[in-house]
Amino acid sequence: DFASFLVPAGDRLQGNSAQHLVTLLNWASNPYIKRANIAFILTDSRLSDVHERLTGSAHVAALELPLPDENARAAWLSSLMKDGDFSTYSDFDAPTLARLTAGTSLTDLDVLVRSSRETGQRLDDKQFKARKKTLIERQAHGLLEFIEPKFGLEMVVGHESAKKRLKEDAELLRLGRLDVAPMGYLFNGPVGTGKTFLATCLAGSIGIPCVQLKNFRSKYVGETEGNLERVLSVLRGMGPVMVIIDEADTMLGDRESGGDSGVGSRVFGMIANAMGNTEYRGKIVWMLLTARPDLLPVDIKRQGRAEIHVPLFYPQTQAEIKQYFSILAKKFGAVLALADVPDVAEAHIGHLSGADIEALVGRAWRNTLLANKPALDSESIEQVLAGFMPSTQTVEREMQELAAIIECTEREFLVPSALAKLEAAGGREGLQKRFKMLMAQAG
Repeated sequence: DFASFLVPAGDRLQGNSAQHLVTLLNWASNPYIKRANIAFILTDSRLSDVHERLTGSAHVAALELPLPDENARAAWLSSLMKDGDFSTYSDFDAPTLARLTAGTSLTDLDVLVRSSRETGQRLDDKQFKARKKTLIERQAHGLLEFIEPKFGLEMVVGHESAKKRLKEDAELLRLGRLDVAPMGYLFNGPVGTGKTFLATCLAGSIGIPCVQLKNFRSKYVGETEGNLERVLSVLRGMGPVMVIIDEADTMLGDRESGGDSGVGSRVFGMIANAMGNTEYRGKIVWMLLTARPDLLPVDIKRQGRAEIHVPLFYPQTQAEIKQYFSILAKKFGAVLALADVPDVAEAHIGHLSGADIEALVGRAWRNTLLANKPALDSESIEQVLAGFMPSTQTVEREMQELAAIIECTEREFLVPSALAKLEAAGGREGLQKRFKMLMAQAG
């Protein structure tokens, strides 16, 4: 047990660890031991923590033990329930609980059941969700964060063609037609276009768990790969699950990463292999979010990985902008009728982001509360619009818009203003020339 304490990973082993490595390698290759039909079994929670000379030896087999599947969980739960009537402290029977606990270990299941039985706190829907969230985040060592989708795609304003495609994919996944489900999506567009909101709303429409990949990189040798190895193991056990990777261009690295002893390229290889494994089509849905898709390696964006590229743009019409104001008011617990949203200046159309509108609604609601008014009205919205000064990062924003148009995989996703830019430039080649010119101007 705990083989990494005998032969830990690292460039140079000290003292007994070096002696242990030599001994184990000699045992593994010794022909007399092989004829005696003896096997030496070393166990550890992460393969990357064990010295690579041992794990990479031709005489050593590295076997991964996956998290228990539904049948194993059901059998384990049945054995736990022999101690009493499970229905007295749980709203779930064994088969249901086995189905809902994908991604948890048998030890975690034991904790889940015993904590309800011994504390008398009934395992209802609320308790189950909270405990499962805690157990899986702990199983992933805090490298995954559960996201509870509060809304479905019906709450997303605009992006009609993209929503239509996403709703169709959600229906296919609900029907179990995983053979035609996409491996992953790339949501790209200028900052503030609602990429994260759209991704979580898709998870809400599909009705599957949604997690966000947190920063798994570490300054310690081998720790980064070990962290990612653990995360991927949990994801494979959880399926179906949606995985959101925000700022994907900085999180994923690339094959050519240098100056980090090859860590970046190894991380890239692990993620690329996981994303391209068709065994998990429809079971692990990858959602890459970035404002700069041009910085993502082509290997990640190709068909069979993040294959559906959805560009997102700022609201394009007065009607869309008014819908944004009305829906975002609900986020603050306020009510704002569409009729009470004034028209914005023509100069703002196509230039106000969802984040800008949310900030405007927040300021208007603050002023309303300070004035002891009962509800938002057109006057409060007009006041904040009059004093609003939009961002001056016009070059960077144009670069992000152009990158989104260039990366788009389906023409129907493009809004009229984006199609006009594409046609005016004579196609993608013209936009790429403009993009390169802006890059030179910005940097």
